[in-house]
Amino acid sequence: VGSGESSTQASPAVASYAAAAALAALEDAQQLEDLVSEDERRRIAAAENPLEVYGFIQESLGLLLDSSLAALRQAAAATSGSEGPGDAVLAEAAALENQLQGLLTAHAKEPLFFWHGPKRLALSKLRKLLGRGQWNEKLKALAAGSRDFPREAKDLSTALQGKMPPVAVAVDDSTCPKGSEACPLAELQQASAAAAAVPQLPQAAHLLLLPCSEVTMRRVGTALGAAANLKIYVSLALPPAFFKEDVEGQAPVPVGTVIQSYVEQAVKALGRDLDLVWIPYDAFKKQQWPQVQQHLETPQFKWAYGVHGEVPSSVVAKKLMDRKPAPVAWLTPDDLLRPVPQEAVQAVCGEGVSCISLPRRGRASSALLRLYYQQAGLLTEAGDLNSAQLRWAWQRGLAGSIRAGPLKLETAKAAAPEVLVAVAAAAAVKAGKTEEPVPSSLLEAALRKGRDSFQQVGKPSAPLLKETSEPGLSKAAKEGLPEQQRQYKANNHVIYRPNFFDDATFAAIKAESQRLWRSKDIEANCNLDGDNRLGGYILDHYPSNTSLYNLIYGNEEFRSWVSTVNNEGPMWPSDFPIELREYGTRSKGMGCHPDLQMYKVAAKDLEFAFTVDNESPCNVTYWDAAGKLHLVQTEANSMMMVRVNAARHCVSPTNGGTRSILKFIYVGDYRKHRDFWMYTENECGDSNPNRKMLTARRAARGEEVRGSLEL
Repeated sequence: VGSGESSTQASPAVASYAAAAALAALEDAQQLEDLVSEDERRRIAAAENPLEVYGFIQESLGLLLDSSLAALRQAAAATSGSEGPGDAVLAEAAALENQLQGLLTAHAKEPLFFWHGPKRLALSKLRKLLGRGQWNEKLKALAAGSRDFPREAKDLSTALQGKMPPVAVAVDDSTCPKGSEACPLAELQQASAAAAAVPQLPQAAHLLLLPCSEVTMRRVGTALGAAANLKIYVSLALPPAFFKEDVEGQAPVPVGTVIQSYVEQAVKALGRDLDLVWIPYDAFKKQQWPQVQQHLETPQFKWAYGVHGEVPSSVVAKKLMDRKPAPVAWLTPDDLLRPVPQEAVQAVCGEGVSCISLPRRGRASSALLRLYYQQAGLLTEAGDLNSAQLRWAWQRGLAGSIRAGPLKLETAKAAAPEVLVAVAAAAAVKAGKTEEPVPSSLLEAALRKGRDSFQQVGKPSAPLLKETSEPGLSKAAKEGLPEQQRQYKANNHVIYRPNFFDDATFAAIKAESQRLWRSKDIEANCNLDGDNRLGGYILDHYPSNTSLYNLIYGNEEFRSWVSTVNNEGPMWPSDFPIELREYGTRSKGMGCHPDLQMYKVAAKDLEFAFTVDNESPCNVTYWDAAGKLHLVQTEANSMMMVRVNAARHCVSPTNGGTRSILKFIYVGDYRKHRDFWMYTENECGDSNPNRKMLTARRAARGEEVRGSLEL
């Protein structure tokens, strides 16, 4: 179909396809949320620090965010120009699209630390917008229509080059868990058989060992021993954590020693040598590369190496590969919702350099992928996704990889790759006023239009009605917003508001705070002494509507209030955990200080102290923009909002009373300030005074018995 054909309203076939894709992506997002939560709970049950699991879930979390964004954009494409869901719904959808894009932008640079805050707003809003109500009914009606739109079939033959096998079996702790002693023998046998479809590449199976535990390495070694009849190429990916910047005050990590130790550990556990070592993107940054380069040139490092990383363009890809000694391969994250730029593949993949596509982890995301691949002609009703993903990788000049599951290559067919080009266009971010290529199909034009439509959404005449079960603010908190905005600025960006949440929300916050003191859902803050300040970070690993993350971070009225009063654009829940603190009877309070910056943009980095109860003369003082001193006796159900690097404020002694507060952060930009990660360090033993006091408090109030995190 010619790209010049377009209209205000998507054609019936395109609208039907986009609606079905939106519902499939919504289903995948729910499955992925469950998958990430399950992975997180399993690791905590295995004695992993609850605040340190973020590094293990980033890949699945990125896929969850991409799936959520795809659901919104496909829904917008399906109903564009038709009788849509209404201005209020579209405005809330545009705000959610903005948040998801902000999360993905930050996620591409460094991990999200504590995902429970952002998810409580984003995913509940996604379900509200697309999972029920008028928009959901419209999408279901459209999805039931015909999807028979013209497609141009093309030959899938490719000049795939390189010196590595065409199919890799990617393995980590999640793909070879306890009890799977033969893992990944079956997958290696399937990969070996599938290699015959690409005769110009080495006829072998490729075992790609991603960062994992020594236990998993030994399990894989057992499978290799049982596969003596197979020709197997083995590569090992180094953990990115080896190449993080040195933390101030800690001795620098000897990179060469760490690399050599990990590789030798793997060789011993596998029972055979390696063919290649994958070095992650962070190792090529200017702070780390000199040390890494020096080690690669030593006699001890006897293996070929490849680059493991995601790049945004051909310029970055070529710069990354232009090294001495030279890498022989590139392993890149690559799937339909975040495909590797084709220009980058064309720039570096070819004679002498092998390129491998690595789809992101997750047994979920199948509904959306199946829909896309079937429409493109790469998958039949009975076919498997691994087969479709491999053929799509080969078509673009990359060797493929599978995580787990069946692999049975179907007979190659002429496909319609413009369908896959279209979804990639919908997933991409339009860079300002940059001209994009002319769309190759009506589908691509419609999906681009759905993606871009959120930028044109105006302010609705009335906000979307709050559902009865949703948390909210008191009437007083929502009144006089222009005056609150003026006062906040005059106070040097601090504001105090009493009687803040509505009665039902405050009652739930108070009850949940009291429960938390009896539970193990508080991770002790190692920087508190238990005397002046007692408390810690609130965990959120059980689904609950009474969770403080739901009541505060999932509170759309509160988010709107923060955005309006701060007046620096939309604000969202941060990826830093909520903290419950008590200033006890012997507390000396807290010295005068401005709040320190943790996120990249100071004007969009706000800290909050919500008073749960105050049975003391403890008060807060601060200096406004004119230098005038203010004193506030904070009441129960009162909120204080302070911008970082702004007003100096102090907390007075309790003089025999107690005051309990919740501390948390809202942001308008998820990118981190250089000091952020310093605040995530929270390692201390049972002798820590704050941890001891929390344990005693729990026992004194009757420890809550709750279901185990063991799965």
